[in-house]
Amino acid sequence: MAKPEPVPDGVLPWTRSCFVCGEENPHGLRLRSRHENGVVVLRYAPRPSDRGWRELVHGGIATTLLDEVMTWAAILHVRRACVAAELGVRLLRPIAVGQPLQIVGQITDGKPRLMRASGRIMNAAGQVLFEATGKFVPMRDDVAALCAEDFVEGPEAIRVDRIFHQSGA
Repeated sequence: MAKPEPVPDGVLPWTRSCFVCGEENPHGLRLRSRHENGVVVLRYAPRPSDRGWRELVHGGIATTLLDEVMTWAAILHVRRACVAAELGVRLLRPIAVGQPLQIVGQITDGKPRLMRASGRIMNAAGQVLFEATGKFVPMRDDVAALCAEDFVEGPEAIRVDRIFHQSGA
């Protein structure tokens, strides 16, 4: 099988149901991740509903954002739908509601059956506020096929078939 073409930079496809990117999830964030220079980037200013205590973002929301970018990094690395097998997070500084954030995920060690990724949340000044590491594995083919049915291709997004192997997501 020929090696697939590199994934271009641009907006990544999204789904209907995902909490982070799902366009039909009424409680979701409806965010769009991007592939930029070999890493996955997400920009977000947390909503008041994302708070845990007072004006601070709930750690679960921050972890969810990191899971999203690291999962996409794994997907782009193996060109298959992936899922987190293990996550570790570390809060370095509080994250305030409304603060513009940049969330970045990348592969640190990639093998076909297990990818290690890292992620970080930074403020507008580039200061790291929250970081994570994770292990990601490809989905089984039958589950990946169901996942593929949930993807949406917008006109501004990289086409799904440019990301996933021909055999399916």
